[in-house]
Amino acid sequence: MTTTQQDKPAAVRQDAPAPPEPITPLNDNRAEMAIQTADQVLEITADQRFWTKAQRSALASIGLANAPTHEQVAFFHICKSTGLDPFRREIYYIGRTRKVYNKPDELIYTAQTGIDGFRHIGQRTKRFIRRQGPFWTGPEDDPKWWVEGEDGINRRRWVDVWLGEEHPAAAMCRIEHYSIAGDRTVSQAVALFKEFAVTKDEWTNDAFGEGRRTGNKVLSGLWPGMGTHMIGKVAEAQAWRVAFPRELTGIYEHDEMGRADAEQRELAREEGAARRRAARSEASQPGPVIIRGTVVESTTEGSGAEPEQGGDQQPSPSQDDAAGPPTLDELRAELRAYAAALGRNVTQVTRRWRESNGKNTTEATPEELSQLLDGLRDHVVAALREYNDDAAQYLAAGGMLVRQNPDHRAWGRRAADQA
Repeated sequence: MTTTQQDKPAAVRQDAPAPPEPITPLNDNRAEMAIQTADQVLEITADQRFWTKAQRSALASIGLANAPTHEQVAFFHICKSTGLDPFRREIYYIGRTRKVYNKPDELIYTAQTGIDGFRHIGQRTKRFIRRQGPFWTGPEDDPKWWVEGEDGINRRRWVDVWLGEEHPAAAMCRIEHYSIAGDRTVSQAVALFKEFAVTKDEWTNDAFGEGRRTGNKVLSGLWPGMGTHMIGKVAEAQAWRVAFPRELTGIYEHDEMGRADAEQRELAREEGAARRRAARSEASQPGPVIIRGTVVESTTEGSGAEPEQGGDQQPSPSQDDAAGPPTLDELRAELRAYAAALGRNVTQVTRRWRESNGKNTTEATPEELSQLLDGLRDHVVAALREYNDDAAQYLAAGGMLVRQNPDHRAWGRRAADQA
């Protein structure tokens, strides 16, 4: 009878390897790492009635840190009813300021999503059949976009691919679906390019490098290069809303609200410009100007005037006027003083002027230099107010810095800090 290795006693099997130590699987700690409560997750659960603590913290990252409670309640209802996840950036709640006559501005919130959000909501209804489009068409007065039908009536021609150099005049989309009553129907929407394209004011630089409005409007954002795609999304979003109004009422596609966002930016620019105009107007108001100096005793014999015992002198711009019109050298020195006050050099502050005029400031006439200084004065006054308010008031009232101190370096911030 033969004896196998397995039949030998344990003491005989000296060459048998030791059994390997058990390896702990990497997923053994899943039970410890599992999230147990809804307060620890961002997922909106079926039985949830309001945002959890973690969700409220995450709302700050999408612009709702200061949203009032009633708006947070409304947004929660929209997210839960549509199935869109705000923490995956599927839906947003955007606040915009609205002007109200004789009342404080109102902050209005709007639910916005991308075109994929509309498709998700529409397919979620289980009444969606198919989408047709978007299609595009050209201008009203172009005969190639009209086709005469068999009945002799001209009908607009739509194409499913836009290859023209110009932007389309409109886009159209159809959604085929079942109505609430169960009837098969088609909902259609048309979006005009001129009504939704985002525009901005066209600006140009004048002879002195200052920006001026031309009075024209130009396309802004993605509209110049992707206008066909953008207006197509707007038409599709409107078609989805016509097909499923209950599910999509009050929800807009981002590109539908592009003009509203542009109006908000324009409103912010106008308010900023109004503040700057008010500051310039205040700075231009004449007032007492005090330049620190020393008292010099009079050496004129026979005068009965006693020297002032104070330490201040009050020169005014009228003293500059008495000195006569500035010379060409004074204007060039004043330009260097302006550059020092702005923390730059002459080359930097005159770049636009040189590009517009095609010559250097050394070739400029006194009239041209005076006009250049006029364009820079408000900026220099604002800079001087930060560290030399007396000089700012003096300059705003029409004085020349170099007639108070001909060393242009004395008007820079560094010289003021060292004084």
